Amino acid sequence: MGTRAVYTFFDEDERYSVYKQWDGCPKWACGFIANALPLTWPLPRFEADDFAAAFVTANKTEAGDLRLTAGPAVHRDLAYSYEIRCQGGQLHLRIFRVRYHGPGYCWADYQPLFAGSLQDAHQFASTFN
Repeated sequence: MGTRAVYTFFDEDERYSVYKQWDGCPKWACGFIANALPLTWPLPRFEADDFAAAFVTANKTEAGDLRLTAGPAVHRDLAYSYEIRCQGGQLHLRIFRVRYHGPGYCWADYQPLFAGSLQDAHQFASTFN
């Protein structure tokens, strides 16, 4: 059983989401996001589609591991959701724990856990259980 997560990349005009089947806890997620950096435009230039493509390229290891998705709302099996943007020339992350409720998991509650820079997210994730 995997720790499923959706990563959504935002710029001023668009958003692109990627579903990851396993290793979605913050400890691993920060590393997956950092893995994409060498394959994207140097910051502060940030284009959501470019970063999402780099994220897939840097982290896809096998069939079914990563896939494009319409966003976290279309899933009913997530443990975490991540929002990634560029703010002030740095990557900025928001991390949410996802909890499902109701019959057939009919609605989700997104509990905010963290908001800040990628560097601070790494530090947060290292102490997160």
